Amino acid sequence: MILLDKKFKGAALIMALFVTAIIASISAGLFSMVSMNIENEKNMLSEQQAIVTTLSLESFTKKYLTQKENRTNLVLTANNFNQKSPINLPLERGNLEANIVDMGQCFNLNSLILISATGEEIANTDNLDFFKNLMKSLFIEEQKIEEITPAIVDWLDKDSFPDTYLGVEDDFYKNEKISRLSSNQFFYDITELRDIKGVTEEIFQKLKPYVCVINSLNTKININSLNPFYPNILVALSSNTLSDLEARNILNNKPLAGYSSVTNFLNLPEIKTSFSSKFSKANLVLETNYFILNTNIKIDDKDFHIKSHIYYSNESPKVIRRKLGEYL
Repeated sequence: MILLDKKFKGAALIMALFVTAIIASISAGLFSMVSMNIENEKNMLSEQQAIVTTLSLESFTKKYLTQKENRTNLVLTANNFNQKSPINLPLERGNLEANIVDMGQCFNLNSLILISATGEEIANTDNLDFFKNLMKSLFIEEQKIEEITPAIVDWLDKDSFPDTYLGVEDDFYKNEKISRLSSNQFFYDITELRDIKGVTEEIFQKLKPYVCVINSLNTKININSLNPFYPNILVALSSNTLSDLEARNILNNKPLAGYSSVTNFLNLPEIKTSFSSKFSKANLVLETNYFILNTNIKIDDKDFHIKSHIYYSNESPKVIRRKLGEYL
């Protein structure tokens, strides 16, 4: 009888330990789930705070850009450095850094096509010539240039047939290591350039400071926006007759108040002898219509990067799109 009691007591002890282990395991699981939910909720609230903060900053930026004097000051005070207007503000649980980038100093890749009189999308030969000159000024091989330019045209136009014998469409991209299809529409992001036949990472990094993506067939170069640290736009405008050093000197000697007219710029002796292309004379302006507000927000240990694309027209700036995350 005593032996039986000892067996029952042993079994009861094992059962108690087993139940305790189960309860401990469940408790640990519940604690982990609660901790994860709290962390997810915290991340969601941080992201919402970042978005609300960005929207507030967008409103300020749009109001700022309505004044011509502000837009002019933005260009003239920024383009000798990094084409930026720094904003740095402390937040309750972090910090905000932002800058406004003038897009008048870059070449719009979407302008490499145009709409013909019959409504067809065809290559914009003047803009293609400028883009080729830009690549030449960056010491990109001639063979690569002749490979890349028709490939971009085919990437942009809506048809599925190569524009020239050097062009490529779906048949080429489907057989690549990373299979894909031609976009057949405007570039949405400059990182798409990496998908184009012939574009290596080295070529992409060379082009990155000089190209941009605007949802338009037009591209206008603001001569007051051009940055001496990135002279190749001016070199390409001269059909590569100017050297990098000559282009830098011209940009460094720009009037403090900027050029008052395109004619004054074109009448410079070194410009008059080097600017002969249709693109150079037809696409120079003194006003910029596109800007990017770069917002970097750090809340606790989370970083949020938001790019707000702002289009200015008829004294009414508006945000046309937003991108979450940085370019790689």
